[in-house]
Amino acid sequence: MKKPQTIDDRIYKELFLASPVASYICDHNGVIVEFNAAAELLWGRKPLADEKWSGAAAVYYADGQPMALEDTPMARAIREQRDTCGQELIIARPNGARRVVLAFPKPIRTEAGQLLGAHNTLVDITEYTQYEEKQAILSEIVQSSEDAIVSKDLNGIIMSWNHGAERIFGYSEAEIVGKSINTLIPAYLQHEESTIISEIKAGKTVDHYQTIRTTKSGQEIPISLTISPMRNKAGHIIGASKIARDISDKIRREQTILFHEKKLETLHAIGKIITEQLDTPSLIQTVINSTTHLAAADVGICFYGISDEQGRSKLSAAAATLGGEVVVDFPDTQVEEGLIHTIFVGESAMKFDDMAATPHIQALFEPCLSPNAPTIRHSLAIPVRSADKLLIGAMFFGYAQIDEFNAADEDIMHSIASLVAVTLDNARLFEEVNALNLRKNEFIALASHELKTPLTTTKGYLQILERSEIDQVGRRFLTKALKQLERINALIAELLDISKIEAGKLSFHFEKFDMSEMILDVVETFHFSSQTHTVFVNNTHGDYLVEADRQRLEQVVINLITNAIKYSPDAHQVHVMLQSSPGEVTVQVMDEGMGMTPEQQEKVFTRFYQVEGSSKMTGLGLGLYLSKEIVERHGGHVGVNSQVGKGSTFYFSVPRTPQH
Repeated sequence: MKKPQTIDDRIYKELFLASPVASYICDHNGVIVEFNAAAELLWGRKPLADEKWSGAAAVYYADGQPMALEDTPMARAIREQRDTCGQELIIARPNGARRVVLAFPKPIRTEAGQLLGAHNTLVDITEYTQYEEKQAILSEIVQSSEDAIVSKDLNGIIMSWNHGAERIFGYSEAEIVGKSINTLIPAYLQHEESTIISEIKAGKTVDHYQTIRTTKSGQEIPISLTISPMRNKAGHIIGASKIARDISDKIRREQTILFHEKKLETLHAIGKIITEQLDTPSLIQTVINSTTHLAAADVGICFYGISDEQGRSKLSAAAATLGGEVVVDFPDTQVEEGLIHTIFVGESAMKFDDMAATPHIQALFEPCLSPNAPTIRHSLAIPVRSADKLLIGAMFFGYAQIDEFNAADEDIMHSIASLVAVTLDNARLFEEVNALNLRKNEFIALASHELKTPLTTTKGYLQILERSEIDQVGRRFLTKALKQLERINALIAELLDISKIEAGKLSFHFEKFDMSEMILDVVETFHFSSQTHTVFVNNTHGDYLVEADRQRLEQVVINLITNAIKYSPDAHQVHVMLQSSPGEVTVQVMDEGMGMTPEQQEKVFTRFYQVEGSSKMTGLGLGLYLSKEIVERHGGHVGVNSQVGKGSTFYFSVPRTPQH
């Protein structure tokens, strides 16, 4: 008959078998005789019959070293008949997973004190241990961070403070924890804290907020703040974590970069001025304006030598102040080239720390100063030397304050002085080239004019001779002579036109006319004069009205058709095509001749250029250059498309007459 269950039995069932805490019982020999479901779940298995001390697959010490079953807390409690509670163990499951537990074995005795066995409770602390490890790692990261990592409650009271915060702000943890975060905020920025707290209470993150904070010594430093809400286990916001980074070095680097960028921009701007501007006084004035500002000088002066109309060397100067350009008249008796040469015996720059000791240097700045200007006490002098090391000028920068004077960047000044030297050399060469070019144009104009007179007379004699009775041989040679005379006249006309273009004296007479009519007139003359080629005109019906110089554009068309015939000796056709658009009229002249390479196409519109392999062709190579200049003076453009052996297409476009 089954024994009825007592209240003690039910309590045993509730407290042991149904407990969520892993528990098991061993007899006095250590054999596991009872265990609950929590123990089976913790071990990941059911213990085998007669299994002793532990139901785990393996047991390890807290440091991970293997533990023999005889050394487990349960075995020791039975063997030593005493409590061995609180030891930390690592137990392994059959699948290899490990759990960290605390063991609490207690001996079980009869009322007479005889040992019956032992009861063991295993508390799983794996998550707690992992949390502690995480916290330890996080704490180490926080403490080792170079940034300030601070926590505060919603009232702004500082709760934690790392070594980075101590390094940046100067306060130790003991000095600052428990105080208000306002301790670090300048008085004029106290309003920021209420704004930040309101953002945190709303669950928002303040990211990379740049502001100013105060150190223990009272120094204000720029920092970048990232502030995030802190929540408790229930998810409620209880404070804020703040990461503060000192960005003083970053700002200094940015300022340095900006300064160097400014220097490079100034050098680039000066270099651009040198390439674009050829007026030496204006150029030097622009350079000294920029350089004075870059050098943070109160006054800057550039002395440079130029030649007068008689070719004599003369010392000129340009000056500037931080406030802008200064127009200064330096009398010849005041500053002489000899003085500049005396100052710069060597090649390097010179600093004059005390202007009172160098009155001749101080005197250079006096004409540049207004009555209320600060006294110039220091000066930096930079020589300007040509490529062959000759002294051709100098730059002087005057300072009222020693700080700016000491910070003056001599390297950048030397770079600018080199550019000024190039400028002066270029200006001298440009003046020489201009003089030679002027003489060349005068010679061409004079020679063309002088040649015209005897050629006109010769042509008149030949025409009289042509009307007289001469034999067939004489007439043939007379025709050849007249033809060569026309060619010489055409060459002289081209040279004269080129001379006029370069002198800016080629005149244009603009009128309204139909481009197609003009081209048909030109082509008609070729029908009679050309014995080898037929010239076809396509697409003549349309609106080709332009406002231009008819005679000059006719000259362009004649030149293009003549070239097309000349450079296609084995072909027999030349095609002229017209096209119109709302803005312009285009003329194309196509031949079936020798064609050109891309390199030849790039040079064909330059002066005196003749296509290689065309040495038998007569001419000076000026026709296409002259045509290009005429078209561009009309505001149009000219070009060529060509392939070797397949011919060329020359084209030009000129603006059409606006429609009213």
